[in-house]
Amino acid sequence: MSTAQKVRKSVNASIKSTEEFIESTKESLQKELSKRGPKIQHDLDKSFEDAGRGLSNALSSIEKKTNQEQVDLLKTYKSFLKKQVAFVDDRVKKIAKS
Repeated sequence: MSTAQKVRKSVNASIKSTEEFIESTKESLQKELSKRGPKIQHDLDKSFEDAGRGLSNALSSIEKKTNQEQVDLLKTYKSFLKKQVAFVDDRVKKIAKS
């Protein structure tokens, strides 16, 4: 398997994993928000769908880059996701304390 194929396989796995994460998060939020109100749920559903489409488009465009560019972009994206997870964790802790 060539390096390009390995990177492409890795990118595809990242896309699938991220899409599964988004879907799982969406489902969890839907359950919780169904208790809180349909308006909020609708807005969040739309936001997650838009985010999922944007993510798929971004990751697809990454595949068109050179191998090194893909690695750099994916590392940057990984860092971004870590910051997002940390933000969500902090928010959950703050809300739980309230």
